[in-house]
Amino acid sequence: MKTVKRLLSYMKFDKLKFLIGFTLLIVAVVSDLSAPLIAQRVIDDVITPAAAEGTFLTDVLLRLLVIYAGLMLLTALLRYISFLILTKAANGIVKRIRDEAYRHLQTLPIRYFDNLPAGKVVSRITNDTEVLRQQFYVATISNVLLNVAYVVGTYFAIARLHQGLGIALLVLIPLMFTWHKFYSKYAGALSRKERELNSDINGKINESVQGMSIIQAFQQEDQIAEEFQEINKEWFETERKYVILDSAAQFTLGGLLRHISLLLMMVYFSTRYLDGVLGISIGTLYVFGDYITRLFDPIQGIIQQMAFVQQAIAAGERVFELVDTAGEVENDAQLPIAEGEVVFDHVSFGYNEDKKVLKDIHFTANPGETVALVGHTGSGKSSIMNLLFRFYDPQEGQIKVDGHHTMAYSRQSVRKSMGIVLQDPFLFTGTLESNITLGDPNISTETARRALEEVGGGPMLAHFQKGMQEPVVEKGATLSSGQRQLISFARALAFDPKILILDEATSSIDTETEQIIQHAMDVLKEGRTTFIIAHRLSTIQHADQILVLDSGEIVERGGHRELLQKNGVYAQMYRMQKEGSFETT
Repeated sequence: MKTVKRLLSYMKFDKLKFLIGFTLLIVAVVSDLSAPLIAQRVIDDVITPAAAEGTFLTDVLLRLLVIYAGLMLLTALLRYISFLILTKAANGIVKRIRDEAYRHLQTLPIRYFDNLPAGKVVSRITNDTEVLRQQFYVATISNVLLNVAYVVGTYFAIARLHQGLGIALLVLIPLMFTWHKFYSKYAGALSRKERELNSDINGKINESVQGMSIIQAFQQEDQIAEEFQEINKEWFETERKYVILDSAAQFTLGGLLRHISLLLMMVYFSTRYLDGVLGISIGTLYVFGDYITRLFDPIQGIIQQMAFVQQAIAAGERVFELVDTAGEVENDAQLPIAEGEVVFDHVSFGYNEDKKVLKDIHFTANPGETVALVGHTGSGKSSIMNLLFRFYDPQEGQIKVDGHHTMAYSRQSVRKSMGIVLQDPFLFTGTLESNITLGDPNISTETARRALEEVGGGPMLAHFQKGMQEPVVEKGATLSSGQRQLISFARALAFDPKILILDEATSSIDTETEQIIQHAMDVLKEGRTTFIIAHRLSTIQHADQILVLDSGEIVERGGHRELLQKNGVYAQMYRMQKEGSFETT
């Protein structure tokens, strides 16, 4: 019920629309339930006298038929208008929930995404919110209200016609309540499992699409297909159990109660007739049959909505789990970065607190210096950059920029004067310009063009017919790795950072492009602190500092020549790479 209450609380944002929609639904119910009474008068006032006396009251019949048709048209019109209003209100609520979830997504720490596949995150914001829209705000709320109104109205109409029959039919209420408790107990668990498996399927598909080149290169199509089939089979079995329970609720129970009630009504009035007294007119008997039939349509609808409610609750729980995940606590303090001095003051850090990946890291990068980080895979190079960008915060020690402790300032202000180029740059669907400016209004087209030319992208730009407006597909799949890297590098330069991080930035490009970027780096180092996570040691020979990491510790530091003279870890790595038998990663 907690999830249902929370979902209902969103209705306050469109109270007027829901009020109007619900009012129109109630009026439509009253109009619809009035129609059998008109049919009763047609039978008793027109058809019965005509059969008994041979007198056919044409004017009365036409008047009653006009009223009947008017009630039907009014019912249809009001239900149509109410559906439009309620659907619009429901769409607005789901838009609000999606916006809320997506905005909150931006505040979550990187650690959250480390532990949850992208497909599952996407599923919660798209699939689960769509379930809420269709099966709660559109179907459940309006239909439950409509069905409840029909049940109450029909009970009231039957009780007015025959009080005893109305009281007898009240026995349906405890039956329905008992069934609801039973259904909710089992359907809720199945719904939650079904939503989780849907999420797993989305995650598996997303993973397969992203890694299709690897799957095909290593001939793992059959293995991946088997893994998918296992998840899909589990979903199938869960859905099968749900269908069995749902079918019993929607059709078996509702139909059984309907037939039993009609049978009891026929037995009751037949018994009265056998005593020589029918007690009601033929028209009234028709109305009883009509109302009892109408009574079970909304009852069966309420039973059917149980399934939708359970699915909506499962979807809502998953959405709210995302929304309720604690985001990163921010403050409004803005970090003023003027020079770009970076100090790691005895920093220790672990992605899991019981296992440190960085141990007592301390160094100073002076403004304008180039600092290279080298080491084997897992030595802690990327972790240092993750801490500098405040994707994570250290458990021990401090990181200072221009003498300011970064944890005392907002993450956005820390990152504002930093630029990064990753080993595998990510490009967004859009244009060449939008991938450089990222939509920042402070970066003009000319600034983006100049940045691209400065990093050596002039020939690439000339090759594109549409220039800066050249379309770019997701991840830049139609571009070469070198072109993607140049665009990513131009992006960093266009933002004119005081601190520049190149995370394996030259590892996936050809030698000629590497030379272009290296030349651009030499030009742009003035006044900018640059960190290079080195893949090729030949690219960092002119770095002001080289920090050699091993198992999360700085084991050597100094310039290229100085480290070679020490004949330690760096010298060994350099010789092995130069001989072509080994490359650091």
